[in-house]
Amino acid sequence: MQETKKKPKISLILESFTQLEKAYADLKKNLSLPEEEFVSNKLLQDKVRVDFNLAFESAMRVCRHLSAVYDIKTTSKDCLQKIGELVGLSQAQALGELAQFYIKHRDLRETLQSEELYRSLVKFLPLFKEYAKAVVEFVKRETNNPLLIDFDLLNEKAKYIKESVKKIDFVLSQGFEEFSKTPMYYDRVKYFYQVAYDSLFDICKHLAPKFGVRKFGDDCLSKLVEAGVIPQEYYMDVFKMTNLKNKLISTWEVSPQELYERLMEIKDKIEPVMREISKSLKKLLQSSQG
Repeated sequence: MQETKKKPKISLILESFTQLEKAYADLKKNLSLPEEEFVSNKLLQDKVRVDFNLAFESAMRVCRHLSAVYDIKTTSKDCLQKIGELVGLSQAQALGELAQFYIKHRDLRETLQSEELYRSLVKFLPLFKEYAKAVVEFVKRETNNPLLIDFDLLNEKAKYIKESVKKIDFVLSQGFEEFSKTPMYYDRVKYFYQVAYDSLFDICKHLAPKFGVRKFGDDCLSKLVEAGVIPQEYYMDVFKMTNLKNKLISTWEVSPQELYERLMEIKDKIEPVMREISKSLKKLLQSSQG
């Protein structure tokens, strides 16, 4: 039996680098202060240490993953340097120095003066950005996927949506009278609606940046309507989907009658919305190849 070739998990890499980007932004902001102000502010030092931990561990998560994919033996001391070399980063050796500093920073037996913390982080901070950029470009080339779209994730979420909608259909087909007197039916459709919606939201969250939508919260699907990814005719359907999901996870009580009626209204819109996103994705892929 032929062994399946390992490949980078795009969602893992993007998720890790999103965390890295947030930590990087906070570090850059706080390290822009004069050294004297930093040294005299203990709370700021603690905040910077937390952000440094988050940035480093986010970078290491990708590092460990790529080590496994490309069968490179690494340790916590040399992982970043070896992966830096793999992706062609000219400052790969400096990544090794960054790892050594991180280990020292985490060692409770070491006394790290605030001045050294400040100067070292100012020195090493740009490496995080260069590392992430080099890894992303490497993965694009390796996977022949310039938009870094995780098709495995999209297919998995689409499967969850179809299965969940089918189960919602079955329960609601029993009629409201049966639904209202069977608590198990309420619990089942509530659960399967949340699975369907969360899967659709995960698709949205992954693809929104590809369509130029970078700032969104639980209004991701509405943002895709505004961007023209989902046709305008679905705006109210998307709004109702999001509203119901938020109501189900809040402290608001959704009565069996309300849940039944609202699901009857929107259940047949979930898959069409997914298909519209798929159509827009195909157009995006075609334009990127052209």
